[in-house]
Amino acid sequence: MKRVGLIGLGNMGRFYAQRLLEAGFSLTALDIDPKKVEWTKSLGASVALSPKELAQKSEAILLAVPGNKEVEAVMEGDDGVLCGLTSGQLVINTSTTHPSIDIYYEQECLRRGSGYVDAPVTWRPQGLIVMVGGTPENFAHAKPILEFIGYKVVYVGPVGYGQKLKAVNQLIGACQLAVWSEAAEFAKGLGLDPKLIRDALELPMPESILGENFSGGGQLALHYKDLGYIVDLAHEHEIAIPLTMLVHEIFKTTRRYGSPDWTQPGIVTFWRRLNLKQQDE
Repeated sequence: MKRVGLIGLGNMGRFYAQRLLEAGFSLTALDIDPKKVEWTKSLGASVALSPKELAQKSEAILLAVPGNKEVEAVMEGDDGVLCGLTSGQLVINTSTTHPSIDIYYEQECLRRGSGYVDAPVTWRPQGLIVMVGGTPENFAHAKPILEFIGYKVVYVGPVGYGQKLKAVNQLIGACQLAVWSEAAEFAKGLGLDPKLIRDALELPMPESILGENFSGGGQLALHYKDLGYIVDLAHEHEIAIPLTMLVHEIFKTTRRYGSPDWTQPGIVTFWRRLNLKQQDE
């Protein structure tokens, strides 16, 4: 599949576009931001005016949008991807969504003779890990494309299982960040330089926890959205996640008083606010 359509040109979508064009794929792009579309066009991509048109021009359609409602928005309607699908195409959802969305759209694509996989991603120092859920056949069709955007492409199981593994990843990341935030502010309250956690104890505390400026991309809001899926999954499967439930509330509170473009380390301000009175005395 050399003709690829890409919907969503945010942080991840721009990375995909560069990688796929460098690899020689014929790329058609679509985004609600005209500046992002023009940037991708300047790299050599074609442009579609609707998800339907993009699907009609592509063998594989990559989705790189924020979550459930955005996937539904581009898939549904008279100008949606589903209306442009024909037999033999493949939809690859790299967005982080609730598994039920992917299960639903796998069936909708199947009705049109097309395939579907969920393929959420996560960053590591080496690059992207791609977690894929779907049939073995659809995974085999998606893998040659995904290998150009990820250094590691893992087949997890049936459709929706990529999202389940991404949920585990997001749970760990959020809870780790909360622990580092609490440890840094605890050290500070004891009169210690929080950098000693990293420099003296040799523990991998992220430098960003110690900062004051958390602007840059809005990942805090996206991670909060992902925690919502995690909470829903825990209820659906009757899994107790008390620590994550608390962290979910911390993300919620920080999102309400923080800036929309904050990154995840901004949750450290929750602890700073709790300790503000004590520090002022």
